[in-house]
Amino acid sequence: MVFKDALRMGIAVLVPVAIGSAAIAQEDTTLRIGLHADIASANPGVNRDGNSDMVLAHVVEGLVAYDSDLDIQPVLAESWTISDDQTQYEITLRPDVQFHNGEPLTADLVVWNFERYLEAETNFQCAARFSGEVGPAISDMEVVDDLTVRFTFTEAAPHFLTTMATIQCTPWIIHPDSVAEDGSFIKPIGTGPYEFATWETSRYVELTAFDRYSPAEGEKSGYAGAKIAEIPTLRFLTVPDASTRVNGLRAGEIDVIDEIEPTVIESLQSGGFTIDIQPTPAWMILQVQSEAESLADVRIRQAIAHAINSDQLVSAIGEGLYMSNPSIIPPQSVYRTERSSIWPEYNIEQARTLLDEAGYDGEPISLLVANRDNRVQIATIIQAMLTSADINVELEVRDWATQLDLYREGDYELAVFAYSARLDPLLLFQSFIGDKQVEPARQWDNDEAAALLAEVSMVTDTARRTELFNDLHELMAEQVPLIGLFNFSVVTGLAPEVSGYEGWPGGTHRFWGVQKTSE
Repeated sequence: MVFKDALRMGIAVLVPVAIGSAAIAQEDTTLRIGLHADIASANPGVNRDGNSDMVLAHVVEGLVAYDSDLDIQPVLAESWTISDDQTQYEITLRPDVQFHNGEPLTADLVVWNFERYLEAETNFQCAARFSGEVGPAISDMEVVDDLTVRFTFTEAAPHFLTTMATIQCTPWIIHPDSVAEDGSFIKPIGTGPYEFATWETSRYVELTAFDRYSPAEGEKSGYAGAKIAEIPTLRFLTVPDASTRVNGLRAGEIDVIDEIEPTVIESLQSGGFTIDIQPTPAWMILQVQSEAESLADVRIRQAIAHAINSDQLVSAIGEGLYMSNPSIIPPQSVYRTERSSIWPEYNIEQARTLLDEAGYDGEPISLLVANRDNRVQIATIIQAMLTSADINVELEVRDWATQLDLYREGDYELAVFAYSARLDPLLLFQSFIGDKQVEPARQWDNDEAAALLAEVSMVTDTARRTELFNDLHELMAEQVPLIGLFNFSVVTGLAPEVSGYEGWPGGTHRFWGVQKTSE
């Protein structure tokens, strides 16, 4: 499948400004990146979040990955063949690839990794995509020779490569020395351009260049191609406060910052800093816990949807950086149709009517939000909109790590939340459709939705996938298991000394190929 045909995102807007003589001289051996939150885990794919995925992608690699054109390219794989019935994938590995401990990459170690990821004790967050709970199951993994592994599935598995290429679900290949004999995780020993050096919790993560790195062929592109470490050390600093990150960039204490507020973009540009604006399918939503007593009645969930004007929300916060969208299917996707926009229209009176029918009498409903400036702003605006419809909402502001824990436990009523970019709608539907009793983090526990998901998981035809994705969306508009708000751009600020940074539709930062020079 040609995945660039499945989703075409906008081109990043890179806005450099001439560097003035006031630029601060910096040490060029360390790139300091200010992140809004610490990584959730150093164990790839386990207890993960967007920051964990991004940092660890410099340390570990998968068999395949998306490039910047959204095609799937080999990474640790050299090539592959797929049987006519799509039940077998034979993957040949690149020769001469070394782990950070000097050991060679072999087919045996690939099998060891997949076996580990499929063990329940590992808690790999995408195990269901390979175990048969969501789509076909891997029934056998055979070492054909030192550099060839054969995967056999119980039935056709047309999206195996798609799943592996998706950063949220990549079975990252690590060396067994990463794990102690008792199964506890020590640290990631991968094959990437950087080694995992230090993690001072809530302070920083430090990576150092791996001098025996074996790059894939081609120029860097997305998460594929040659990922050359140009800067010896990457230091990811935990800086939760947005203003502190901006001030650190201005003071020369930080080289790169994320989650830049729209209000400071112009001033940073005028100060000589580069702003990278990358449109992505990353999706901001209002999570709706349908099993909570306050939200069990679908009419209350529908009323909340009627009370939110996402166009007004985007206008208030986005300044052109956000695109209102109620659907998992982003506006630029080949799967987008008029059906993708079907949603309870903004209508305060209709919201009040539904509340009356449901017998709602002003009982408080909590709205969980992380203590990040933009998220609190979004939550505050939503609270005001719901108040206008006589819905009593109380903000619950928690740190990001706590919100993640509550999300995984399903312990909230409403919550402002974001899904990082999934480059195929299938992966996002798979993220929230499922059995809440088994996986409390699932948003939508519904047999009809599960059946549609199972069907689209087996389909490659674009027209049929379009129909099924939009069937799912229309059902979501009826049941309101969540409320889609908008797709957003990733906005990154870079010091004048930093060059070679490129955004891409996947949305995650990549610092291989980046350079830093002194004045």
